[in-house]
Amino acid sequence: MSSDLPSDSGAVRPKFQIRSLVWSVYAPSFMLTLGQGLLIPVLPIFADNEFAASAFLIAFIVTARPLGTMIFDVPAGILVSVFGLRRIMLGGVLLFAVASVIGGLSPNVGTLIAARLLAGVSFALWSISRHVYIAQTVPMGNRGKALSMFGGISRIAGIAGFFLGGVLFGVIDERAPFFAQAVVAVITAMMVLLTFKGSLREETKTPSHNIFPMLGHTLYDSRGIFATAGVAAITLQFLRAARELIFPLAVNEIAESETEAGILSGTLFGVMSVIDSVMFPVVGYVMDRWGRKHIGVPAYLVLAGSFALVPLATTFPLLMVAGVLVGLGNGLSSGLVLTMGVDFAPKDSPGEFLGVWRFISDAGGASGPVVIGGIVQALTLGAASVATAGIGGVGALILLFLVRETLVKEPEPERPRAASSG
Repeated sequence: MSSDLPSDSGAVRPKFQIRSLVWSVYAPSFMLTLGQGLLIPVLPIFADNEFAASAFLIAFIVTARPLGTMIFDVPAGILVSVFGLRRIMLGGVLLFAVASVIGGLSPNVGTLIAARLLAGVSFALWSISRHVYIAQTVPMGNRGKALSMFGGISRIAGIAGFFLGGVLFGVIDERAPFFAQAVVAVITAMMVLLTFKGSLREETKTPSHNIFPMLGHTLYDSRGIFATAGVAAITLQFLRAARELIFPLAVNEIAESETEAGILSGTLFGVMSVIDSVMFPVVGYVMDRWGRKHIGVPAYLVLAGSFALVPLATTFPLLMVAGVLVGLGNGLSSGLVLTMGVDFAPKDSPGEFLGVWRFISDAGGASGPVVIGGIVQALTLGAASVATAGIGGVGALILLFLVRETLVKEPEPERPRAASSG
């Protein structure tokens, strides 16, 4: 397995400090997540205004980015092993800039969809390389804090991106958020270059190494993990995607006008996001102190309970209670999937493993809206909410009984004994 990290020659490593990740992980991740958030609140409106796209086409445009990420998760893991972390990180960021410019210049729906798919590929390259970097640099006893903080910072960046994207869209131009994304991507690339310069070593696989048998071995050796922890990850991502569809539809059923629906939905999601984004310090402490399952199981149960309340929420205050629980449950799961993936990843092939791991978990997020939309159309919103709550309960049971605890306490180094004076 190639590594961008200096080899360990046997010297005692200094104690790990979370602040060592500020410029190598948190700052560039904040910037790129902010960039992605610029388009989320305005992309459907842009597609409708510029191209008069149908509802189906708008849905496909919105889905194209996560679809591109899911499709390219496994190839991204392979490319990290072949070309090294630094090249793939930079490649992912620069490809995001290119995709943003293409989207901003898109003359038709087809070009816009292609740009969003390309943005998904770039995100796969960036996220897998960053995930592997964390796996190689952060000790197990610090991963909960490091990755929950990463999740919290990403949520804050997303909120900032939502606001800034709306301002650019409304005040400057409908295509301005695309070009702002490109600028943010270039700034992120500069951060990566400055951070990694002189600290990482570029190594690649030898030409004789065949990466595909290693991928096959990873799939076979980790089949039990993918069949248990992987399914638990799918259910969590499913729940996260479900909230973005079920709660707006629930608001729409309560509201008496489109204007009221917009105001109520914005208020609900604002409260959910604030609660969600402030939970990560507690989550990180619990994961590293008592274990990943000690925070994961409550997160699943709280999320499941929130969806179970939706059919009973006939007024906005009652729906706000369910929304507060969703924010709490999602906040409790901050960094959980990332942390478990890093813990499970084998040291000799983390890229291949994490590529498959992210593909599996991303499948939950991609399938969530489709499955829930089908249930709503065939039955009712209440039935879809109850079914989602049931999926959350199943995820909690799988995590509790079938997934082993991944936190392994590292032994404390022995203190040297004082020399005897006698």
